[in-house]
Amino acid sequence: MSTVRDLADFLRGRWNEEEDACTLFHELNCPVFKPASPGGARSCPYPAEIRARLATQRRILADCEKRIQRERKAGPCWPVESIVAFTAMKAFARHFELHPAWEDQWYP
Repeated sequence: MSTVRDLADFLRGRWNEEEDACTLFHELNCPVFKPASPGGARSCPYPAEIRARLATQRRILADCEKRIQRERKAGPCWPVESIVAFTAMKAFARHFELHPAWEDQWYP
C-alpha cells in the first residue's frame, strides 16, 4: 500500500501547491474585472475555476483510495477496480512528471 499512499501524498502535495498559487494566477485577457474592495483590488474568475477543478480531483482521488482499500480487505481476487483506480491516480500524476519528487513507477 505504500506505493498507493506515496502517490496519493504526492498528488495532494502538488494540488495544495496549485491551490496556494492560484490566487496569483490571472489571465491577461480576463473577461470579468470586478472591484473586490474599495482599495481597487480586482477579482478574476479563474482562481475559482482552478479550486473547483482541484476539489473534483480530490474527490476522485478519495474514491480511488476507497476502491483500492475495499479490494485489499476482500482478500485475493482479480483486482479490476484497484487497477483502474491506480491507473487513474497515475494519470493525474503525469501532469507533474517533471517535479523532483516524481517516481518513474508512476507512469500510466
